Amino acid sequence: MWGRIEHYFDEYPVRKLIAKTLLRYGLRVSEDMKIKAGEIEVPYTKIAKALNVDRRVVKETVAMILKTPELREIYMNLEPTVHMKYVGKHVGYGVIEIEPEPRAIGILAKVAQKIADRGINIVQAIAEDPELYPEATLTIITEKPIPGDLINELSKLEGVKRISIY
Repeated sequence: MWGRIEHYFDEYPVRKLIAKTLLRYGLRVSEDMKIKAGEIEVPYTKIAKALNVDRRVVKETVAMILKTPELREIYMNLEPTVHMKYVGKHVGYGVIEIEPEPRAIGILAKVAQKIADRGINIVQAIAEDPELYPEATLTIITEKPIPGDLINELSKLEGVKRISIY
C-alpha cells in the first residue's frame, strides 16, 4: 500500500517519514486533526520526539493527509493491531517467523495448509508489507508450539528463505 501513496510525500521527506510511521503503527488521523491509537490520543509532541522532528511538521502532515482524499480515506480508517510475536510463547502458543524470498507468492497459503494438515489452529498471521518493512516477514502464531519435523517441512517450501522460532 505504501507504494501507492508515498508519491504524495515525495517533496516532503520529513512528512514522508511521519506518514510512514503512522501507517506502520496503525495510528489514525481524525477529522479534528488528532492522531489516535484506537480512541487514545497521541500528542504531536510525542510523535515528533520519537522521530526527532519538529512538532509543527507532524501537524502539517496531518493537515495534508486530511486535505488529500486518497490519504484521508486511508489514514482516517487505520487501527492498531496487537502483534503476539513476543508474548505468544508466554501463553503457550507457537511462534514462527518466516523470511520469504523476495517477491515470493503464496507463502502464507502454503504454510497455513501445512499447519492445518497437522490439526493445529492458527491464532494470528501477520504478513508485513515489504514497502513498509525493509526485511518483511510472515509471523504465524499457533495455538500450540509447532513440532520440529513440521518446522523442517516448512523450511523446505519454495519461497521460504529462513525460519525463526520464538
